[in-house]
Amino acid sequence: MSNQSLPTISGEFGVIRDPDLRFNDAGRPWVVVRGVAKSRRYDKSTESFVDGDNLYIDILCSGKMAENLTESVTVGDTITVSGNLAYKEWKTKEGEARHSYQIQADYVGVSIRFQEQKSSRLESGMRKSPEAAAQDQSVESVPF
Repeated sequence: MSNQSLPTISGEFGVIRDPDLRFNDAGRPWVVVRGVAKSRRYDKSTESFVDGDNLYIDILCSGKMAENLTESVTVGDTITVSGNLAYKEWKTKEGEARHSYQIQADYVGVSIRFQEQKSSRLESGMRKSPEAAAQDQSVESVPF
């Protein structure tokens, strides 16, 4: 099996398979997320955009990032990924050659380009608008 490390890349991927959190023999969490990058190009003859080829790729994360990713994304979400591209070759039991590309992620962010995402800080009230913070601080004074 060949495992060749390629340059660092960044890209936007649609999540097409839910993350499946697993643990290695040492108990360290890791996850693989299947993503798809879609290309579009402008067709001058029809004066419109047309879909191009899709690139299916596995995105690998480990440690706390794997746990966070598992809790944060699901099928249909769009994620932005930066990491090392890796190419793997292997042969099946029948001797058939196979290959795949993976990104060993250093960074994963949930995109808000097509949908909103709720931050845990916003949900817990840690971050409020200036108006909301001022309203929380205004306390009715009781005369004595």
